[in-house]
Amino acid sequence: MWNGEHILMLKGVNSEGKRRGGGFNKVSKLSQQLQELLGVPEMARTEVVKQMWVYIREKNLQDPVNKKNIICDEPLHALFGVESIDMFQMNKALSKHILPLDSDEVKSMEREKPRKHEREEVKSTEKEKPRKHEREEDPDEAKGKEKRQKGFLAPLQLSDALVKFLGTGENELTRAVVIKRMWDYIKENNLQDPADKRKVICDEKLKELFEVETFHGFTVTKLLAAHFLKS
Repeated sequence: MWNGEHILMLKGVNSEGKRRGGGFNKVSKLSQQLQELLGVPEMARTEVVKQMWVYIREKNLQDPVNKKNIICDEPLHALFGVESIDMFQMNKALSKHILPLDSDEVKSMEREKPRKHEREEVKSTEKEKPRKHEREEDPDEAKGKEKRQKGFLAPLQLSDALVKFLGTGENELTRAVVIKRMWDYIKENNLQDPADKRKVICDEKLKELFEVETFHGFTVTKLLAAHFLKS
């Protein structure tokens, strides 16, 4: 009998396959939030679903009464913005966190939007021109928007140990950039366990930085957290 993961993966495969002509195994860019959870900047959609279920099972997040329901821990709550989520809803919610690698593809999708109501939209825009005495945006609201926009893209102060490890002399970088460079280093030095690619075997530099012999790919974000300093 197939479990929830198999059903969910097939659902994702079928819907994506129809839209992209079978390209659901294509490596995609992950949103900053999903990078934080999975610890990698790029991954195929099917692999994302697979790794999500690995995480859910490792953390025992399935509702004991209804296995189709996922109880969100703090990382999943940050990703989905809910306390719990149905496994089919999770597949849909993941879609906005899986992005095309080629930015030109995004632009092309924008250009190909239907033009059925184009004239009506132009008329509507003319009617909505700013009025002379229209209320200006609240400064506090503007600051709130700016803060939300920065989010995971904001540069963070790095520890001396991490600056030494990276070897570029940069003492401020975004989480996403550090995570990408970390995985580039791991792959370039063939540090993934051949028997289980999710496991990383530390060389001397990684041992010095993280003070562990090995670690799971999911924990790279947690291990790095101590090296992002609060300003």
